[in-house]
Order: sequence, then C-alpha cells, then structure tokens
Amino acid sequence: MANKCKRGILISKTPYEKRIAIMEDGELAELVVEGVSSNRVLGNIYKGVVQKVLPALKAAFIDIGLEKAGFLHQEDAMDRNELLRREYGDDDDEGDASKEISIDEILQEGQEIMVQVVKEPISTKGARLTTHLSFAGRFLVCMPGTNFVGVSKRERDPVKRREFKKVVRRLKGRDVGYIVRTNGLNESEFEINKQMRELESKWEQTKYNFETMPPETCIYEESDSIEQTVREYFGDNTDYVYIDNRDEYFALRDYLKVLSPDKLDKVKLWSSSESLFEYFKIENDYARSLQRQVPLPRGGNLVIEQTEALVSIDVNTGPKVHGKDQGKIILETNLDACHEIAKQLRLRDVGGLIIIDFIDMETDEDREAVYQEFRKAIRRDKAPISPAPISQFGLMEVTRKRVRVNLMTEKTECCPVCNGSGRIATLESTLGMIDRWLARAHTKGRLREVTLVVSAPVIDVLCKDLNRMFNYLEYKHNIKISLVEDEYAHINQFWMYDKNNEDITDLYNFA
Repeated sequence: MANKCKRGILISKTPYEKRIAIMEDGELAELVVEGVSSNRVLGNIYKGVVQKVLPALKAAFIDIGLEKAGFLHQEDAMDRNELLRREYGDDDDEGDASKEISIDEILQEGQEIMVQVVKEPISTKGARLTTHLSFAGRFLVCMPGTNFVGVSKRERDPVKRREFKKVVRRLKGRDVGYIVRTNGLNESEFEINKQMRELESKWEQTKYNFETMPPETCIYEESDSIEQTVREYFGDNTDYVYIDNRDEYFALRDYLKVLSPDKLDKVKLWSSSESLFEYFKIENDYARSLQRQVPLPRGGNLVIEQTEALVSIDVNTGPKVHGKDQGKIILETNLDACHEIAKQLRLRDVGGLIIIDFIDMETDEDREAVYQEFRKAIRRDKAPISPAPISQFGLMEVTRKRVRVNLMTEKTECCPVCNGSGRIATLESTLGMIDRWLARAHTKGRLREVTLVVSAPVIDVLCKDLNRMFNYLEYKHNIKISLVEDEYAHINQFWMYDKNNEDITDLYNFA
C-alpha cells in the first residue's frame, strides 16, 4: 500500500537556497527548492479589497498588496457547506443543495474581504484565492465559518467515522468546522483537543488582525516550508529527518517539542564532511528534474516541454527497435515511462493539464496495460491527479493539481535571447530585420547616420566580398552606417545608436 512505505526527510540550507527532499523506500520522491529571494505566499491570509467583479467570468479580482491582483472564482466566494458535504459528506450530514447565485450578489467593488492564497502566483497569473479559510494542523484542518465535521477518506469504517465526528463536535468551538486528517485517526482525545485550541487561537488572532490592520496586507502568515513539510510528512512511518544547518535544526526541534515531542529522537543534525544530498545520491535526480530530456532504463527517454497552456511529455524508444520483438520492446518502454513520468510529476510539482504521448501500441490490451500501470505508479502522489484512458492516437490526458510554484519555474528563468521559445532567428533573418529597420528609420525618422552594434558573424556577412552587403544597405537607405562588434551579442540581436550615442533601437522596431 502507498501509505506503508518507509520515509525520510532531508533538509539542506545554504545562504542562497533551501532544499527539502522526501525519500520513500530509499529513493527521492518529492523535492521542494526555494531561493532565498522566494516570496512564498501559499496559505497566507490577506485583508483584500475587491478590485473588479466580472459576473460573465464568475470571478473577481482582489487586491491583496502583491504585484498582481489575486483571482477569486465564484465557487470560492460562496457558502462552503455544500462543497464540504460533496467532498467529505457522510450519511448523517444533511442539507439542501446550495442555490447558485451570481458573484456580483456576493461582492461589490471596494469591499474589504478576508481571503487565503490556495495557489502561488505564477508567470502572468496572480495568486488563486478563496474565502474558505483553513488552518492546517498535523491532525486536524480547522475551517472557520462552518460547523461541518468530516473525516479523512482513508478511514472507511462508517462506525469509526461517526465516532470521530461525535468526539470532534463535542470538543470544537462555535462556528468552526474540522476535518480529521489521516495523521489524526490514531490520536488520543487529549491530543485532538490540544490541537483544536491551537488552531482556534490562530483564527481568533486572524480576526483581530482583520479588524485592526490596513487593507491589502497579510494578516496571517503560514509556517515556513520546513515546518509545513514536517507537518505533512512526518508520521509514524518516518525513519529519519536529517538537517545540515544548525539554526534550522534547533528551530525544528523547538517546533516538534510542541507538535510531536515523542519523535524528537528521529531528528538529527548532519555533521559529515560529505554533502547531505550527495550522500543519499539524489543530486543526479535533482539535476535531471531541471532538464528537458530524462533517460529511461532500457535506452528510451522522456522529453518534457512546459508551455503556458499545458505540459507535454513525449515518450521515445531507444535507437534499436526492430524485428519481431518490436511490440514487446515498445510496451516495456511505455511501462517504464509510466513510473518515470509519475516520479517527474512529483519531483517537478507539475500541475494543470498534462498530455503524455506514449509510443504507438497496436492492441487495446497493451494500451489498457499501460493505463493501469500509470494509475498504479501515481498512488503515492498526495496531489489530486486524474488520468484518462489512452486514446487511439496513443495520447493520455492527465490533470494534476498544482499548489506551489513548480521546480522549473522556481529554479529557471526565461531565456533573454529566445524569450522562452527555444529558437532564435537565423543569420539571414537578422540581416532582413536590420534592412527593414533602416527602411523604417529612413522613412519615418529621416535619419542620415547611425551606429549598428551586432555580433561578429553578422559583421562577417556584411563585410564579405568587399563589403557588398554593407554597401548595399548604405546605398539603398541613404544612411551612413558605422559598424561596432559586440562579442557578447547573439546572431539575432542588434542595436542602433544615433549620432548622440542614444539607443534608438526600439523607435523603429517592428515588435
């Protein structure tokens, strides 16, 4: 079973980044990497101001003081009780279905509102917000504004579920709901009650901050990534937690003295001269998680491409796939790919729509075998993930919930040369762009003199055959051109300066 694996947690902190690795049965399963400049907002609660209400989109934009306004969907602004019943409902929870109303009946522009970040801002998108606040503890999730009580789906016994709910209802405060998490299923009533008081205290402080603090400010800050990881993953099946930073080690011990004092002996300060991640042989996995191409055991590979709309994963065979065993080799490669894809989705924290292009298989039986293998491979993934059966074209559609910023976005940035396309203009295209720039500058700017700064390959072409191309441009546009080489420029880059040495490139560019 997925929850029976042996787990370890490795925490490494340097002056420039923090890395947290989750190990399962001796292999790297998940990785959280944060730069020191990362401004994490996931889980934070803000006193926001409604900026714009858009009934046609069933959404509103909320100013919470960040660079981009947050996005609040209508469903996240409505009464949460019916949503909770659908998700965790049991036989003893009764209630009428909520009548859907328009978002402009709930919110008005300029209104102050308490919202929580449920998805980090990424790329051009602001943070995803909800009014359904929650405070997560190790055993419980506290949900202000509702009296709903639910129990983790891992507990399937209806009698035990009712007993849990009876205890929680007796202990909880007014207008506060709870979900008993998997970690809390074996805890005593004393521990459950203790955590309730802690979570409800956080809620009371947050309400006070909302009343007293100015708009567009954070009124509750979620725990840092180390505390969150320990809260989510540090269970009875955790064998060890190693930390290579002394300050973080003592901070975590202080945190565990309150959370789980009985597990303090599992937390160790890493003192070896060998790097923590190197010792556990996960540096290679980390490096591969940032690469476009990932090798498979039998010589094939995955090619992972991230776009604005989706993530595509192409499965390729090795160099020799011929003969009567071709179908068998293709099936084995696709089966290998299932496990590597499941691993990469967790490591990179890939979310949204994912399209997997498996190698074409001839029979429905093979396609079904690969589909079932993939379902088996994703069992340990804690993120909600839904694969669809493989189509006749060999494609599988997968949706996976993204919560934090994925690894590729966190640790890489858009190439300034190709602007993220992965391709640059050819040398001939660059010459064409220079030609068109000069034509526009001559027509609109009446320029008579310009300095052209380009790379060495462009200068070589311009000056080839006794300056044939260079003389052509000067004669055609009636502009005197001074050439300057920039050794750091790429072949698709050029800059133009006027006689006062001012950059005028953008004045006459076409894009």
